[in-house]
Amino acid sequence: MQTRSPTTMEIGDMIEINRGQYKHWALYIGHGKVIQLVVPDGPSRVAFCSFSSSSGSVSCKGTITIETLQDVAAGNTYKINNYLDDEYKPRRTDVIMGDVDKMRGSTIKYDLLGHNCEHFVTFLRYGKSKSKQADDFLNNVLTGTAGLLGVLTAVAASTAAAASTLSK
Repeated sequence: MQTRSPTTMEIGDMIEINRGQYKHWALYIGHGKVIQLVVPDGPSRVAFCSFSSSSGSVSCKGTITIETLQDVAAGNTYKINNYLDDEYKPRRTDVIMGDVDKMRGSTIKYDLLGHNCEHFVTFLRYGKSKSKQADDFLNNVLTGTAGLLGVLTAVAASTAAAASTLSK
């Protein structure tokens, strides 16, 4: 991971912004500006979201915006984090900027676990949508669920054994 000032950042650098409970992601596009995928906050957010009973997921509409890095960071700490460079080759700057020009101002699907700001930024940089943050969350949920099932199984077995002993 590298940390450089906006004047030495390179086009296509992924910027990880620490928002406390989560990390927001943007992509540096030059001249102190970044492109990002955002979802409206506040009560109006519900109007941009829908629930799928078949998949059990909530999806929203996000907007692709271009703003200064300072405005997007809003006083939060940030760093360059091109964490997938060892796994994928970054796309050429002209390809990235071509996509930036096509996508700016667009409204697209936003899904916290399947198409979030990190997926958007990794797609621009590498041509592949990835989110370590979403993967980590899902792994934690699965680990927690497996642990809970293990506890419930042990309790059920213990209860069955106790009931069997009492009936003798």
